[in-house]
Amino acid sequence: MSEPQFKIDPLMRLPDLLLGAPQARAVLNRYGLHGCGGANGPAESIRFFAHAHGVDEARLLGELRQLAMTPATAEPIAAGPIEIHVDDAIYRRFFTAAIAVVLTAGGTWGAWMLIKIGVARSFTDVSVFEINAHAHAQIFGWVGLFIMGFAYQAFPRKWQTRLVAPRVAVVVFIFMLIGLIAKSISLYAAGPSWAAVAAFWAGTLELLAITAFAIQIYLTFSRSLARFEPWIGFAMASLVFFIGQAAFDVWHSWTTMTAASADQLIWYVSTYQSPLRDMQIHGMAMLMILGVNIRLLPGIYQVPPVPARRAWSALIILLTGIVSEVVFFIAFRWTGNAAAAAALFASWTLLAVGVTMIALPWKLWRPLRDLDGQIDRSGKFIRTAYLWLAVSMGMLLLLPAYLWAAQVPFSHAYFGAIRHAITVGFISLMIMGFSAKVVPTLNGVDPRGLSQLWGPFLLINLGCFLRVTLQTWTDWHPGAFNFVGVSGALEVAALAWWGMGLIGIMRRGKRTARSVDAKPSSAPSFIAANHRIADVLAWFPSSEEVFARHGFASISNPILRNTVAKQVSIAQAAAMRGVDLATLIDDLNTVVTSNRSCDTCCKP
Repeated sequence: MSEPQFKIDPLMRLPDLLLGAPQARAVLNRYGLHGCGGANGPAESIRFFAHAHGVDEARLLGELRQLAMTPATAEPIAAGPIEIHVDDAIYRRFFTAAIAVVLTAGGTWGAWMLIKIGVARSFTDVSVFEINAHAHAQIFGWVGLFIMGFAYQAFPRKWQTRLVAPRVAVVVFIFMLIGLIAKSISLYAAGPSWAAVAAFWAGTLELLAITAFAIQIYLTFSRSLARFEPWIGFAMASLVFFIGQAAFDVWHSWTTMTAASADQLIWYVSTYQSPLRDMQIHGMAMLMILGVNIRLLPGIYQVPPVPARRAWSALIILLTGIVSEVVFFIAFRWTGNAAAAAALFASWTLLAVGVTMIALPWKLWRPLRDLDGQIDRSGKFIRTAYLWLAVSMGMLLLLPAYLWAAQVPFSHAYFGAIRHAITVGFISLMIMGFSAKVVPTLNGVDPRGLSQLWGPFLLINLGCFLRVTLQTWTDWHPGAFNFVGVSGALEVAALAWWGMGLIGIMRRGKRTARSVDAKPSSAPSFIAANHRIADVLAWFPSSEEVFARHGFASISNPILRNTVAKQVSIAQAAAMRGVDLATLIDDLNTVVTSNRSCDTCCKP
């Protein structure tokens, strides 16, 4: 048996592998590569790819080495240009929109309201509808869009399949964006009857988009060969909460915006807003993050995997805690029964236990090292995010003691600080950290050559620390209101710094893909069904006669040649014309063979 022309080892980068053995893409595609990283592949090692995609490393290396011993001519499909599908880059529009939201109606608007609260020295000075409009933008726009973009990109690849009905994702994005903008504006404009109607239909549009997204992800999993592992259980539970909170939000917005009196409005807000936030933060966001972490952290960092039994037990405990905190809170508001209020403490204890069961084995007080033993720029975000989650859980468990010490029945300041610790400290830091790890890889950029993001990291943690501490301190000293507005400005500055860098990487990857797409690669040894017609004509001009003979006479039209022919593969064109694909490919390869023979005989 022949030997490969170069050594394939676990630390070899995928661009080097694909450059030396382009036919290896066929193997990598089978395990979920597809369009990731563009034409040259993502800037990651074979080992990282294997662990991130759940492939046995030895098995993958064996397949690649065996294929590398085979001449590229024996794998004609791999020699052609990669086909970029809708789902290969759909995450870009979701991520970009999420960043745009957090820098406008999300974080920036929130920072401005915080300044107004500081000036007025009262958390109730800002309208509840203005607060809800900001919260809606944050939850549906910042968190929701990132969940959607990440799931569309990552989940099918982890399941080693393709996204079902990928063009539905475009419709989901459009519906979600229209609903998000219309709902936020309608909430802010609460008062006129049109605002409540507009908010209802905008929320319904969001609900349709979220439901379609969840069904699409479920069908993609069900049609794959992937096993139903614990991390998938977390993700699916999160999707159920995603749909549930969207439906709840439509009802809650309608009832608050059509309340007949101020007392009725206060009743609806004080009874249902907290359970809605629990569904959104603990149910939708926290469960999704924990599930993704269970799947990815052991694959990309040197941390032990969570045993399946332990993970399933944690999920049951967490689901019990989330459902019970919603039910007991509403029951307490309806009945005034102190036992229901006391049961909330048990619910929060379950949340803390479930999170601890997942995170404790990872020993996140130690630095996170990647598979090459290096400490990368994302590790500090992920580790600190879990610290903030612990702070949030600890403050939640201390809530009864705090209310007793402060001698108040309820504290907007303390309860808001708990929410902020988990929404910004845990959720936002996790979004920043994972995107800093994943997005460069998807766009063919080596993260090792990028900034370590210490500036955004320090700013957002300082802002979060000031917000949590100063907001809590306002219960004890009104002077803390004078400085609380600074925290929001620091957080927005951090998100802008990080967000603009991330958008720049995505734009760079898009430009690279376009430049590669515009220039056909060097002529392959064989023509394959996935080759585009324009590339075949550029490689082998004499193939025009073959296309014409098979009914593609319009190929001589320069307009069609420079438009349609650049987008349509041979297989697609044959299907549209009803031409036998095998015969067309054979005739085209006859041209390749004759050209090769001519080149050989014409050499001096």
